[in-house]
Amino acid sequence: MRSFVFTLGFHEDFAIRRLTSKAAQKGEPILVFTAKPAVGAVQKAFNSLREFCRRVGLEEPSLTELDLSNGPRALVEARNLMGQLPGLLVVDVSGGLRAVVVVTILALLALGRDYELYAASETGAGFELHLPAGVAKALSRLSEEKRLILAELARSPGLTVEGLAKRLKRAPKTVRNHLAELKKAGLIAVRGKGELELTSWGRAIAGAPGSGRESG
Repeated sequence: MRSFVFTLGFHEDFAIRRLTSKAAQKGEPILVFTAKPAVGAVQKAFNSLREFCRRVGLEEPSLTELDLSNGPRALVEARNLMGQLPGLLVVDVSGGLRAVVVVTILALLALGRDYELYAASETGAGFELHLPAGVAKALSRLSEEKRLILAELARSPGLTVEGLAKRLKRAPKTVRNHLAELKKAGLIAVRGKGELELTSWGRAIAGAPGSGRESG
């Protein structure tokens, strides 16, 4: 079960592309945030999105206008609405005013929920940033022990479980348990004969050099 959240401006194409690429299903809620009051171009974009959802048999999207004149109230409203949504939150902030995007992301972080985040141009041209669900979860819930593991692997890539346990002065079983969670989150990879190294997201979180390179 998933729920979809979009920040909407004058264009709805990015939301339609996301719903299509994620194979959205009937029964999965669709929540749309925009700035209050929603101007004509935004209403037109929302109506087009709503018509698309009706045509392909998706849930009717709901539009919420956030009052940006009161930032704290807007954040609370966004947080409460997203908090009522079931399942994994698939959030795309490719459209809308920057203030709406910021409020949505802050509300998302305040929730402490599992989510994956997308950001791209409204037209679909150029870059796309995707924060996978495992990485997003790790960012908000990474324990000090796991941070130490990432830091050690950033300094010494290629360590084995035993070597890492020795460096950290921890039991190998304890280290293996942490590594299993970090691997599931997409932050570490195992190479060759049990050699451990950080993925690109793992390096980014650890603040290691070369965090822009892809790995695993």
